[in-house]
Amino acid sequence: MRKSVIVSVVLHVLTGAAALLWLLWYFIPVGNLVKGLATLLIGILAGWLVWKGCRRREMPADGTLSSFELPLLDTQGPVVLVCGEGLDNVFHAQQLRKTAQGWWLRVGDVSRLTDVVRSIQAQQPRKAGQLSVMYVCLPDQHQDEAVLRASLKTLRQQVRQLSTVTGFTLPVVLNCEFSGPETPWVMVRGDKPIVCPANESPLAFADWQQTQENLSTLPLLSQTFDFIREALLDELEKADRLYPPVRLFAVILRTGAVSERAQSVWSLWLYRHTCLQLPYTAGCNEPANRFPDAVLPLLAPFAAPVQGGQRTRRVVFFLWLCGLVALGFSASNNRDLIRQIGADLQRWHAIPMTHYAPKAQSLLALKQDALLLERWQRQGEPMRYSLGYYPGQRLWLVLQQAIDTYVPPPSQELKPVPKIVRLDSMSLFDSGKAALKDGSTKVLVNALVGIKAKPGWLIVVSGHTDNTGSRQLNQTLSLQRAEAVRNWMRDTGDVPESCFAVQGYGDSRPIVSNDTTDGRAQNRRVEISLVPQADACRIPGITPPSSQDGDGFKH
Repeated sequence: MRKSVIVSVVLHVLTGAAALLWLLWYFIPVGNLVKGLATLLIGILAGWLVWKGCRRREMPADGTLSSFELPLLDTQGPVVLVCGEGLDNVFHAQQLRKTAQGWWLRVGDVSRLTDVVRSIQAQQPRKAGQLSVMYVCLPDQHQDEAVLRASLKTLRQQVRQLSTVTGFTLPVVLNCEFSGPETPWVMVRGDKPIVCPANESPLAFADWQQTQENLSTLPLLSQTFDFIREALLDELEKADRLYPPVRLFAVILRTGAVSERAQSVWSLWLYRHTCLQLPYTAGCNEPANRFPDAVLPLLAPFAAPVQGGQRTRRVVFFLWLCGLVALGFSASNNRDLIRQIGADLQRWHAIPMTHYAPKAQSLLALKQDALLLERWQRQGEPMRYSLGYYPGQRLWLVLQQAIDTYVPPPSQELKPVPKIVRLDSMSLFDSGKAALKDGSTKVLVNALVGIKAKPGWLIVVSGHTDNTGSRQLNQTLSLQRAEAVRNWMRDTGDVPESCFAVQGYGDSRPIVSNDTTDGRAQNRRVEISLVPQADACRIPGITPPSSQDGDGFKH
C-alpha cells in the first residue's frame, strides 16, 4: 500500500470522526456518560475504517488493463472503456488508441469493467470523471438469443457496480455490428439518426438515404433498428428487482461485419421477419473505420476531471450533514431554553402576590436564570446555542422586568433602600474617553449632594456603556470612567479609599433596549449608590454605628 493512500485514508477518517465528536460533545443534549461511551465507540469505528482502508491491495495481474501501469492520459476529453465481443478485430495488437478528441481503452470481458475502473482510480483518480463505457455487441457471433441477453445482464450488473465505485453513473454506448452490405456508422441519440461516413462530415439519415445506392440498404437498416429495440434495448431497460435499467447514452451501428456463423441470431431474426437470407461472407475484409470516433464529440460535454476522489466526496457530504444536524440541535436547544425560562415566568405570574413564600421561591428561580444569562452575555453563549437563534438578551430583559415587580411582605422589616445617583456619561466624558472633561465638576457637585460617606456603608461607583463597539473595550472603558469619578470624590471630599468600590459592567446591564439612539444614550451612564457593608468605610479609633441608623458622619 502506497504511503499517499495510507495518509489519505487516515486524513479522511479523522476528519469524519472529528466532525462527529464535535456534534456529539457540543450539540447533542445527552449526559457525559453517554458521550464518553459514544466517543469510545467512534474511536473504535475510526480505527476499524483506517485498518480496512489500509488493507486494500492493488489488483492482481491477469493480462488486462487493471494489471499494468496505466500511461498518463494527457487529455481533457472522454476516455472510453471498450468491452464486449470481437475486440481483437478492433484493437488488433493495441491496448490503447489515442485520438485528438479522446482515448479508446481496451477492457475485454465486460465482467472486468469494475476492476479496471478501480485500477484507474488508484493510478489517476481525477480521470474517473472522464470515463465512459462502450459495449460491442456482435449478434452474428451468437446462435442462442438467451446467451446474448445474458451478456447484457452482465453489463447491467457492472454498470450498477460502477455507480457504487465512482459515485455517479457513467455514460454507456451500445455498439452493434451486423453482417450485410457495408454501411457507414449510424449514430442514434434521441430520435434522429446521424450517418458518419469515413473522412466526411456527419449528415442526417434522411439526407444520406437520397442516393440510389444508399436507398437499397434501407430495408436492412430498418431491421437492425428493430432488432436493437426488441432484443437488446428490451433486455437493458426492462424492470429488474436486482439491477436497475441501463439508459443508453447513444447507440452506434453499422452493417458489413464478418459473419462467422451461417446460422446466427441476426440471420434467423432477419429471415423470420423478412424472409431474406444474407450470403455467408466469412472471407470478407474488415471495414477501415473500426472505431466510431464520431461519438467522442458527443461525450466531451459529459467528461470532466474529478476534483477529489469518492472518499473525499463522501467526507464532504458527511461534514455537510453534520453541520445540518448541529444546526437542528442548536435550534432545539434554544427552544428548550425558551421553554425552561418561560415555565419559570409562567409560574411567577401564576402565584398571587399575597402568597409570599411561593413567590419568594419563584423569585429565586428567576434570579438564577437572570444570573446565568448575564454570565453568558459577558463570556459568550455556549456553542450548543450559537448556531440557532439565541434569544438570551430578550429573555434577560423579560426576567429583569418580572423581578422588578416583586413586592416584599408587609410584615418584613424594611431595610433602607440605598439611594442611586445616575449620571449621564456624555455630560462627564468625551466620546470614547475616560478623563473628566471641563465643566463636569458642577454636574458632579449637584448630583452627589445626597451621597455621604458613613461607617458601615460602601460607596459603589459602577460604569456602564451601550453595545456599540467590542465587548472587551466597552468593559475597560466603563471601569476607567468609574475610577475617574471615584478619584474625583476621593480627592475632593477627602474620603478614605476604603469607602469605595469600583465596578465596570460595559454593556452587560442595559436599563433599556439598545435598539434606538435614545436607548443607547440612557445606557451610557455612571451610577453611584450606598450599599450596607459592616467593615466598610472605617476610621481608626471610632466605633462605627449600625448601618441601619442614620447617625453617620460626613467626611
